[in-house]
Amino acid sequence: MTRALITGGAGFVGSHLVSFLNDRAAELAVFATSNCGKAPGLHCYEVDVRDAIAVRSAIHDFRPDHLYHLAAVSSVGFAQEFPRVTYEVNVLGTLNVLEAAMDLPQPPRILNVSTAQVYAPSKSPLREDSPLAPDNPYASSKAMAELLRVTYANNRAAGIVTVRSFNHVGPGQSPDFVLSSIAKQFAEIEAGRRAPRLQIGNAHVKRDFTDVRDVVRAYSSLLDAGAHNEIYNVCSGRSWAISRLIDEFQSITGLEVVLDVQSGKVRPGEVNEICGDPAKLRDATGWEPAIPISTTIRDLLEYWRSAIRHGAHLEGFAGSQATAIVCP
Repeated sequence: MTRALITGGAGFVGSHLVSFLNDRAAELAVFATSNCGKAPGLHCYEVDVRDAIAVRSAIHDFRPDHLYHLAAVSSVGFAQEFPRVTYEVNVLGTLNVLEAAMDLPQPPRILNVSTAQVYAPSKSPLREDSPLAPDNPYASSKAMAELLRVTYANNRAAGIVTVRSFNHVGPGQSPDFVLSSIAKQFAEIEAGRRAPRLQIGNAHVKRDFTDVRDVVRAYSSLLDAGAHNEIYNVCSGRSWAISRLIDEFQSITGLEVVLDVQSGKVRPGEVNEICGDPAKLRDATGWEPAIPISTTIRDLLEYWRSAIRHGAHLEGFAGSQATAIVCP
């Protein structure tokens, strides 16, 4: 039982991590700029990670044993439009968190969440030693934040574990992300709120998707068992074509939709397939993804059905399980 602190604790992944740790941590705290939530016994600090003084004050007040650093600008579109804010949050914000935590009398173990977007395109499954080539402000800011760990590489009193997360998905995700957008549109079609036309980008790309509930299990396992100053992929090791996942949505709902490709949703130079190798994570922790993609899709669809029934209006941006492509 630990004292665990989650930056970005009110976000999509952070909220799932709070639920996962709620019965596993002796005390649990979150940083959030707003909407901390009301989980029993949850300590809430309304802190912007760009504010070094506020970050230090909160971390030194709570004194965590484990610190999950999730707070970040995570939208590629936002990062491209507002690169300065992105670097301030993702790089300087991370530095503020690390400096404050490492200055505690007993520094915590820290999980720093990065992204698979730091990798260069590859026809082979991406490993932790694969070449890096971030090509947008979000990816480059995350690559910079990863390198901050070298400042503390000799601090053996604690340790920083870095994770490179591939695509993750599940209930509560913003429709700015592809599978949540598709689920929301199917729920709206079912409810008679839109014609059976699905607005999408490139339906032929293949991505490595992991259910967010499996992702937070991996984070917790790595903070317990991951090696100091090491990097781990968090991924399923399977890539899925968006078009095949659309088939799964159609099978579950019984709907047939027309694909309406939106040029604004197609990224120039988009990589056809991204797949990760989770062997290092598996060897360190024994972790395996437990939730099949069909369950993720059903739960995501039900989330949007419920949101629509209760009047949620979120705006934003995807078979059969047998169509999964197992990375060689």
